[in-house]
Amino acid sequence: MAVCGAGWFLGGRVHSSRAVKALKKKHMKDQKTLYSQYYNDVYKLQQQNAELAYVVEQYQEALKKAEEDREIEAIQRDYDEFKQPDLDGDDRISRAEFNMYVKNYLSNYPGLSEKDYPKFEDFDHDGDGHIGFQEYAQQMALTLQQAEKNKQ
Repeated sequence: MAVCGAGWFLGGRVHSSRAVKALKKKHMKDQKTLYSQYYNDVYKLQQQNAELAYVVEQYQEALKKAEEDREIEAIQRDYDEFKQPDLDGDDRISRAEFNMYVKNYLSNYPGLSEKDYPKFEDFDHDGDGHIGFQEYAQQMALTLQQAEKNKQ
């Protein structure tokens, strides 16, 4: 019986050793698969991040261009409005041109009076008797700011 017990013990030992080796081999294979999947997932995420960063950059450039275009359009619109009273085309508005423009403007809008429209002196910041585009743009910006304040 002792021989039988020793054989049974050694057999169990050999069998359990084989089972442990098989489990370790399976574990190593599973671990390798997991690591491979992890690295593949990380690589894919890095690619997606790079693509998204490129898309964000493209959108930022498009937004910047749209803002620049909007600014240019606003300046052009202001310049076109500035040129309306400039009858002689010298890029300066004289007092006579200004007064004629105000008179025509007020005749088109009978609900307005002269006090509703800024005076020539309000536009002629340097006092040279003419209004340049820069002076016009500055005064219109001030007028717009005052209108915004009055709304609040």
